[in-house]
Parts: sequence; structure tokens; C-alpha cells
Amino acid sequence: MSSNLNIGEDLAIKSEYFILTKSLVGKVLSEHTLSKQKVIIGIGGESGSGKSTTAYCLEHELTQQGFKSSTIHMDSYFKLPPQDNHQQRIKSLKNVGPQEVNMMLLNSHLKAFTNNQESIKIPVVSYEKNSFSSRHIDLSDLNVLIIEGVYAFLLDHLDLRVFLKRTYRDTLEDRRKRTREHYDPLIESILDIEHNIVSPMIADADYVIEKNYTIV
Repeated sequence: MSSNLNIGEDLAIKSEYFILTKSLVGKVLSEHTLSKQKVIIGIGGESGSGKSTTAYCLEHELTQQGFKSSTIHMDSYFKLPPQDNHQQRIKSLKNVGPQEVNMMLLNSHLKAFTNNQESIKIPVVSYEKNSFSSRHIDLSDLNVLIIEGVYAFLLDHLDLRVFLKRTYRDTLEDRRKRTREHYDPLIESILDIEHNIVSPMIADADYVIEKNYTIV
């Protein structure tokens, strides 16, 4: 049985994820060079597939290997806060898609990293307060920037792409337990739309994380 490490208020990390990311970093270091000044790793996949957890564990393992890294979450770049965004989806499912995200701002922040800008001011979402705040990230000594999100593979400037293969059907029970997400039948329709957008992106992946925590 897996042991869990609780990170923050709503992120429980199974030991398999630390083993997984240790293996992932080993593969990356053997097949690619992280010695270039700036590297951006995109982590993509469907909602609930484990992107945030993978990003956290990847950042942890990179630190163990001597690389300074930081993570940006695409959820914080949605144009509307969570409850307001959900109301727009209720009005019309045509609102579901990458157009919900401020991709221009996010791309500008990735470009700032590659251009050796010293810092950026990023949005931070609060699901409980249905609002955004902000914080600064010091980029000056970062080797690796990790960006995780459903539409991460649509971003510019990515050097490596990691895709999580679990679908919304595989993660139904886990999603029901997530405190930040109020479950209702409409969500399955939304996730089906996302599935049709996201699943073809696996073709662009450098690494694919299978449902059993193995890497191909």
C-alpha cells in the first residue's frame, strides 16, 4: 500500500510519484542536456491525471540533483476565477478550451525566463476565495522552469514535454475526492471536451507516464 505525503491543503503525494520522477530525471539526464542556461519542461494531461503532483516531485528531484527549479501552474492563468469560469461553462460548453486561459501572458512569462529576465510577477489562484492574487518568482538563478496544465503542450518555448496518460474516466473516483472540485454531472461533459482536445497531444510528448507509473 502506498504511503502518502501531504503537501499544502489539497495535495497528497503517493510514494510512487517520487520513484517515478527519480526515474524520469534519470532518463532526462541520460538523454538530454540540462546544462544549457535555461530549460522549460511542460507537463500535460487531462484533469486529475497527476500533473501538479508530478511537477512537485519533479522539482524536488531536480533539487536533489543540483538543479534550481520552480513550477508555474496553468490553472492560475485562467482569465476568470474558478467559480466564475464554471458559470461561463454552464452558459455554453463552447466556452471550454484553451481560450479560457491567458496564453499570451503565460507565453510572455516563459519567454522572460528564456531571455534571462531577473523576475516575473505571476497570478496565483485561490479556489476557496474564487480569486487571484500574485507573487514574484526570482528567475535569476533558475536552471529549470516547470509548467503544468491541461493545455501545457500548446505553449511556446518548451524544451521537453511530459504527458500523463490517465484519462478523466480513469480518475473519476480521485476527482470526486478532491476538495477543490465540486462534482456534478456537467463536469463529465466538460472533461470529455477537454479529453478530445488533449489526448492527441500525446504525439508531441518526449516522455509518456503510463497509468501504472512507468515511463515510455
